[in-house]
Amino acid sequence: MRRLIAAFVSIGVLCACSADDRDDITASDRTVPLPPSQVQLTAALAPFESCEPFLRHIKANALEMVGPWGLDAGYRIEALESSEVLRDGSQAAADSSQGGLTPGVDYSTTNVQEAGVDEPDILKTDGRRIVALVNEELRVIDVTGDRPRLLGKLRFETFWPQEMFLAGDRILVFGQSHSGMKPVPRTLTPRHGWYSPISTLVEVDISSSTPRIRRRLHLDGGYLSSRMVDDVVRIVVQSQPTGLEWSYPSGSGLRAERRAEEENRRLIEQSTMDNWVPWFALENARGSLIREGTLTPCDRIYHPASNSGLRMLNIITVDLSEETLGEKLDSTSVLADGQTVYSSQENLYVGTTEWFDWRELEANEDQTLDTPQPVMTRIHKFDISDPNKTLYRASGQVRGTVLNQYSMSEYDGDLRVATTEHGRWSPGGGANSESYVTVLEDRNGAMIEIGRVGNLGKGERIYAVRFLGDLATVVTFRQTDPLYTIDLSDPRSPIVLGELKILGYSAYLHPVTETLLLGIGQDAHDDGRTLGTQVSLFDISDLTDPIRIDQWRLVGGHSEIEYNPRAFLHWPSENLFVLPVTTHRVETAESGPFSGAVALELSNRSLTERGRITHLKTPPKVRCEQWVEEREDGNEVSTQHCWADIDWRATIQRSVVIQNQIYTLSSLGLLTSNLQTLEPQAFLAF
Repeated sequence: MRRLIAAFVSIGVLCACSADDRDDITASDRTVPLPPSQVQLTAALAPFESCEPFLRHIKANALEMVGPWGLDAGYRIEALESSEVLRDGSQAAADSSQGGLTPGVDYSTTNVQEAGVDEPDILKTDGRRIVALVNEELRVIDVTGDRPRLLGKLRFETFWPQEMFLAGDRILVFGQSHSGMKPVPRTLTPRHGWYSPISTLVEVDISSSTPRIRRRLHLDGGYLSSRMVDDVVRIVVQSQPTGLEWSYPSGSGLRAERRAEEENRRLIEQSTMDNWVPWFALENARGSLIREGTLTPCDRIYHPASNSGLRMLNIITVDLSEETLGEKLDSTSVLADGQTVYSSQENLYVGTTEWFDWRELEANEDQTLDTPQPVMTRIHKFDISDPNKTLYRASGQVRGTVLNQYSMSEYDGDLRVATTEHGRWSPGGGANSESYVTVLEDRNGAMIEIGRVGNLGKGERIYAVRFLGDLATVVTFRQTDPLYTIDLSDPRSPIVLGELKILGYSAYLHPVTETLLLGIGQDAHDDGRTLGTQVSLFDISDLTDPIRIDQWRLVGGHSEIEYNPRAFLHWPSENLFVLPVTTHRVETAESGPFSGAVALELSNRSLTERGRITHLKTPPKVRCEQWVEEREDGNEVSTQHCWADIDWRATIQRSVVIQNQIYTLSSLGLLTSNLQTLEPQAFLAF
């Protein structure tokens, strides 16, 4: 079988070193024996048979946690509600049924982690229309002519749109509401200043001349992320208890606190399902209630045997091929926290860092709060192969914390996870940090560790990870950036094959060919101080000896790609990479600040600039000041500090290729440029 390699990025600056300079660490030194039972503590969760045992379980958990000030978590968050004001569009909508444009051939799509798994973003296109979320507005733009043409827009007055999916003529916008709107149904209305987050899904129809809201779905809880496979969307929402009006001590002293706690305990004992299971409210375009109720049936709520807290992780299934939002509303929930979402075409995983495991403390009477205990990441697996529902499958945990969704990858039924253990419980703290790649196997509802490799980036943390089949590439960073290549072809015995150290670090790794890897991040001094945007081209044809064969830099630059890979554009037919970049600091007044997008072209294994695109009408002005600083020896030294006055509205957020044009989006508007020359052709101002 053809070997593939996954790149694992840890926190460290890549520094060019010879083989003799590398750490003298052998494969056996990095091999980690299978963990003790604690690491495999998480087994399959059990569903509640009905609402009665659910209430007993959740109340028992709450009574363990409640005090004179309510529950420890607090939950003081702004109220979230939803309302949109429809604005008329100016032109008829483009006929999306004309012509057969192929994504990836005729136009580019969102940069995603896994093929076949779409991710939400602020810009989507079908090759004939561009749909963009900018300035709290949804804009639909016809791009079939010589100039982009606004078809219509929606102004979101009391709703913060975050991201969206496009499926045919339907858009599903995810966001959160804020104050200033009419009251919403039942438990969505906060009382006594104690609030819970409310997420809102807005379905928009763009089949006619004006975008029209069709339905809104309000959900108790904070929106984490979502994924779409074949027009079926899974939405991940983290919810918490609602509607509990806590008592507080009326004055100081033990007596006041004891009375408040007694009242809070009675409140929990008298609570109902509505206080613990998230509520939903479905509205039509006019805001009239269609239906409402508890989101998840009790027999679809899963829990561990011991106290796992009061938060609930909810996976909601919405089929955008259906006629209307909410006709079929399926939800599966787990009594657990959630932070990081990763999905393959078959399974969705949600991971969360558990900084302290109370269950382990309860299970071991010899342990105390001062006992060193590793930080763990707990992961829950959901089966999404059925388009009509989501099924909970398994849970597991790994040592350390994950960086982002790219830290997880499913391959041949196993889940690989890249983590950093920060050494929080050991002398030296972060100086003793260490990173791992762990392989989990699903065994009858429990994800069990079957292999692990460690000793990656000692004293550093992971900055980037990319899994490529049975290869992992990992970058760590503190002062230098080791790039590790890890062989995962035998999941029970992962092996580090090679290591490269260079100055700076990569925060995002992108496969170009089977042997070339692109890294986007920061250049740095040998002491770890960053210098500006750096793009590295790595040759990984020899997995035992990865090398950097080219490099592009922009002094003082930063790119959104470093923390959001969806801002990255790779157009393979042109060997083109487009990066939004802004220089937030400059060395001198003559150093040339820049805000826009840079197009890099790969030719003969080297990177060259095809050109730059900017939405700024005039070059930004540079200000410089002389600062006098006193050194430790008492002498004064004068240094010059310069910065650029750049209009933040001109920051390019996304770029997309449609046939022979490249379109770039900022808060100022949409710019059309020639794909070959990057010369501007037309600008649609917002």
